[in-house]
Amino acid sequence: MKKNSYARISTELGAPAKWAVIICTLIFISAANARQPSEGSAAGLDGQWYHDGKPTRIFVAPDGRSITIVNEFGQRNDGYANGPRNLVIPSLGISGDVNKKARRISWTNGTEWTRESTNPAPDFGGNLSGRWFRNGQATSINVAPDGRTFTITNEWGLPGAGYITRGGELQVPTWGVTGRLSRNGQRISWSNGTEWTRPRLF
Repeated sequence: MKKNSYARISTELGAPAKWAVIICTLIFISAANARQPSEGSAAGLDGQWYHDGKPTRIFVAPDGRSITIVNEFGQRNDGYANGPRNLVIPSLGISGDVNKKARRISWTNGTEWTRESTNPAPDFGGNLSGRWFRNGQATSINVAPDGRTFTITNEWGLPGAGYITRGGELQVPTWGVTGRLSRNGQRISWSNGTEWTRPRLF
């Protein structure tokens, strides 16, 4: 009789205890899965990148989520991948959107990192810098090291600042004009109807 009582009590207490163990186990597994980072979500971003032609880098930790970015000045900042196409850098207060092909990152501070080192016009800036002439009067253009921005001086010595678009167009907002360099690099046709030409050496 005593044995049966113990069996009955054991059964009555055992079933709820068994279910409690199962439920706790499921909760633990769910919590573990929720905490687990998206493995490999940023793995494809590891390696060298470029900002305005200058090398940068992204290091992705083995968890596939934690990252360290290094800008063109060698400054390092830690962050994480918030999914396969979004990076967050808390210390800088910025995030970055990765395009579908994972070849470009658009940061919320207005900058872009690309896999390619090409500037908007890699050889264009070198062809553009130097002395030019308008109707025999000297002008000049000086392209900055970034290969994109430039300073410009017209025939009256009036300075201006401009930049080269990705399409190769010269934009000079201070003068309200745009320009196109000829294929042979010897002439700039401006939107105000004027032309600048290279000096020819004979």
